[in-house]
Amino acid sequence: MHIVIRWISIITGCFAVSLGVHLLSSSELVIGGTAGMGIVAQHLSAYSFGTLFFVINLPFYALAVTQLGIAFTLRTFISVSILSITSEFLQQTFIVHFPHPVIAAILGGISIGIGLIFLFRNGSSLGGMNILCIFLEKKFGFNPGRTMLITDLMIVGSALLVFGPLQIVYSAIAIFVMTAILGRYHKKAPLERESGHAETEENSVSATA
Repeated sequence: MHIVIRWISIITGCFAVSLGVHLLSSSELVIGGTAGMGIVAQHLSAYSFGTLFFVINLPFYALAVTQLGIAFTLRTFISVSILSITSEFLQQTFIVHFPHPVIAAILGGISIGIGLIFLFRNGSSLGGMNILCIFLEKKFGFNPGRTMLITDLMIVGSALLVFGPLQIVYSAIAIFVMTAILGRYHKKAPLERESGHAETEENSVSATA
């Protein structure tokens, strides 16, 4: 039953993130991380966001396998695949227009932030910077919201190559909304708890040897 709840939560998180990305992309706004890279690349190529997002994340799986384990990497790979599929579906079936980009920025930031919390709390991520955030939280206790804020601002800043300054300002609003929600994620990541449990068992075995 626990596994079923975990995967329902992961699927819910993927859909929430894909919806948020779609809201931002529809208003020509960008978010950080590999999702932001995918949005920018979408405007520079003939490929869809879903395809680009999937491809961009491939190199990050090496870090996930070596530093965070095969189980986490598998969940992340599946999550990225689900988001790629749901993004393709939303892009083709759900057309949305907002009277002002700031509305898209706020709603998109909220949706992405909630989605990432669902994923992080269930031992998964969306690859790329999410992997880096969880790795730094697991190893050093860094707040994932703050880590993501720094990396996202760097990526959004590079989006000036494609978007105008005003769009970057609205995109920054989306990032601050997202990280404000993510910053309230105070529970230890499941990976950290599992790692701590494994270390306790290992120490017990060593003590009795």
